[in-house]
Amino acid sequence: MIQAMPGDVASSLLSGEENAADPIAIEKLRKELGLSDPIFMQYLRWLRQTAGGDLGYSPYFSMSVWELLKPKIEVTVTLALMGVAFAIILALPAGVFCALNRGSLFDQVIRTISAGGMAIPAFWLAILLLLYLTKVVGWIPPVMHVSIFEEPGVAFQRYMLPAAILGFRSAAVISRMVRSMMLEVLNEDYVRTAWAKGLTPKVVIIRHALRNALLPVVTMLGMLLAGLVDGAVVLETVFNLPGVGLLMVSAVAARDASTVLGLVLGIGFFMMIWILIIDLSYRVLDPRVKYE
Repeated sequence: MIQAMPGDVASSLLSGEENAADPIAIEKLRKELGLSDPIFMQYLRWLRQTAGGDLGYSPYFSMSVWELLKPKIEVTVTLALMGVAFAIILALPAGVFCALNRGSLFDQVIRTISAGGMAIPAFWLAILLLLYLTKVVGWIPPVMHVSIFEEPGVAFQRYMLPAAILGFRSAAVISRMVRSMMLEVLNEDYVRTAWAKGLTPKVVIIRHALRNALLPVVTMLGMLLAGLVDGAVVLETVFNLPGVGLLMVSAVAARDASTVLGLVLGIGFFMMIWILIIDLSYRVLDPRVKYE
């Protein structure tokens, strides 16, 4: 898809803001970078490099893709995990209370909010909140980025708003699923038996009902994180967070195919690790699950 777009990284490197570069110079640079070769040859060359553990070299940023990617991973992973945490903290209680109070005003309000959460684009909500906070409240989010390991307090303020927006959509999906699964589980015989034994509501709801209702929810978390990473690409641009998403936007704008391929591969590897963690967590929720 990058190759199908007009221009390439050679023209991005040589073109200025006012004047276009000399076509002869562009063609010379294209040959030096191997961009004149057929697409399948370029792809095979990239596969050969990747198989040897080399993600390639970014001509636009003048450094290896891995060295370019490495400092950005912390930002995107932190943003995505904070989004997941926000979604879980918001969605689990909402879903459980909706199931326990089915048909109530609280249930209808939460379902309406969750429907809106699934419909509202994250970037649109981010822009509206930024306008409201700056124009009405008079609070401007921190603009200087610091590592969460160096200054956690400042970094938390930096991540708080984009993480909340990122997790809001996931919270809407999770709360509806938790509600549906809780309604199904609460009618099971083992839950009725727990009530008949005189167990406290806390034990019945959390240990017996919620724990069994969480299995499909945990499965959904694996898929939702992919959406969170996608959302991070947009929100990092809106909030100017120096993560993988902002780097991806810059690489696409520069037609830097090597960087885009390396970033996509890195995101795919991160998703594989996350899904593996999700699979392993089944054993904690359900002791009947066995791994051979």
